[in-house]
Amino acid sequence: MQTEEIRILERSELISAVIEKHERLIAEYTVEFDAIKSTSTALDTEITDLKKRVEENEEKIGVYDEKKHHPAYEALEKLKKMDLKQIDSEKIEAGINSLASSKVSDSPEERKAIYDALYEDIKNAEGCDVSALSPQIDAAYQAYLEEYNLKESLTADKAALAQKQGEVQENKRAEWLEKRVDSHKESLEYWKGMK
Repeated sequence: MQTEEIRILERSELISAVIEKHERLIAEYTVEFDAIKSTSTALDTEITDLKKRVEENEEKIGVYDEKKHHPAYEALEKLKKMDLKQIDSEKIEAGINSLASSKVSDSPEERKAIYDALYEDIKNAEGCDVSALSPQIDAAYQAYLEEYNLKESLTADKAALAQKQGEVQENKRAEWLEKRVDSHKESLEYWKGMK
């Protein structure tokens, strides 16, 4: 078995080794901290943008809901003035109400089926003028599609926002690194003073 020789360092050598260690750790931690911080800054910007977009879109949903209900109301008013059989009138009224419904579970395909069925009911009703109701029915349907797309976008933005906020919570290492850099800088100053 080989024995290793132990050498006792001089005070100045020991202090130099300690200073070198602190300088190396400061450099390593600073590089990692800067990388995390730049990512964190970009993440903060994304979160701010997502929050703003979510707020704006939540406000717009009410507008699109109104854009959907207003033409439907106008169509119902015109329908009341038409001389139709009661069964036809009730069927068309139900179709208009379904088209402008606030029911969120309807898919675009289901709402399109309501739209198509409504037009079919109008065409089949004696004395009903399709051209009198078309602009309002089309406007209500388009407003539904815009509202649906907005809600889909809002759902995606909320999910992305939750994910990004989760990433910020997980990224606590930046705080630790910053404290470590400060601690090593203090130690470095102390040991430089001991030289």
